[in-house]
Amino acid sequence: MVAILASFGPAVDVVPFVGGAATSTTNTGLPLTPPEGLTLNAASPGERLTSTDEPAAGSQAAASSTDTGPTPVASPYVSHVVQPGDTLNAIAAAYGVGLDYILWNNPELGSDPDTLIIGASLLVPSVDGLVYDVRLGDTINDIAAAYGVDPTSVIGYGPNNLTSPDTIIEGMVLVIPGAVQPAPPPVEAEPDIADPDLPAVVADPADPIYQPAGVAAAPPAAPEIVYVASIGYAWPISGTFWSGFGPRWGSFHKGIDLGADYGSGIAAAASGQVILSTYSDNGYGNYVIVRHDDGSETLYAHMSERYVSLGQYVNQGEILGAVGCTGWCQGNHLHFEIHIGGSPVNPLNYLP
Repeated sequence: MVAILASFGPAVDVVPFVGGAATSTTNTGLPLTPPEGLTLNAASPGERLTSTDEPAAGSQAAASSTDTGPTPVASPYVSHVVQPGDTLNAIAAAYGVGLDYILWNNPELGSDPDTLIIGASLLVPSVDGLVYDVRLGDTINDIAAAYGVDPTSVIGYGPNNLTSPDTIIEGMVLVIPGAVQPAPPPVEAEPDIADPDLPAVVADPADPIYQPAGVAAAPPAAPEIVYVASIGYAWPISGTFWSGFGPRWGSFHKGIDLGADYGSGIAAAASGQVILSTYSDNGYGNYVIVRHDDGSETLYAHMSERYVSLGQYVNQGEILGAVGCTGWCQGNHLHFEIHIGGSPVNPLNYLP
């Protein structure tokens, strides 16, 4: 058996699954072509390898009596490390999932194969479905309704390790089988960048576009902060405009990218409550979501560090974390989204 496994190259590492008893796995590259006489079910990564030259039943029984290895645990998703020569179609086929589900579960990824980064990780669901980070206040019914599926399909999917709707907790990672990514919103017209009341939107990453007041490079040291409601949104960082909202690289970019120095402070665009503060393999890396008093939400991704915790209330301008390049990322920057009514909108239409 050792010789058989060795012939397939690097092993699959099993890491703990966030928030539940299930596990996720990390695969280094696509499954290799099995040696002669062996077959590998590419649609079920992590399954036991099988040989076309099976030993007799008695031999199997003898082998099983001495097999002390752990029983494989179903994984809700795997992290695939991109290798030279990988393509999105090949990755999808190797894991037996639709190409759309590779794209939908990695929102920072485009369908252009040239955007694949060697050594980066892709989030691949174990079934056609969406991987979802449970947020503060979420319920199974709300999650299922948002993605147009039956709540029982979420509860009944074994790798989710749920026994009832009441067993979900913030920070868990669920797979929503059969979920379809909501259609992107209509692309809103870009504001007139010549308007003197707006920061200049420039192509040169060396030119700063805006310096919001009160943004520090480290979290505030005050031991206690009184929550103060805010109106409107403020720029979360001082930086450079890298990429806008809308179609990009064959997919839809749900926010804007703002370049800044590593470790620069990222400020809350508005006052509210932190409903998610986590690391995810979905391309966002370290990211934080804040829900505001009007029900809107802002998302801050690719952080090098997160300074806030789930359930914490933050004021507009309070530092949430630091700029970095975690997740699916090239260069230190902040990916920033505004969601209104559950849909992403163009932040440039709402920032001062």
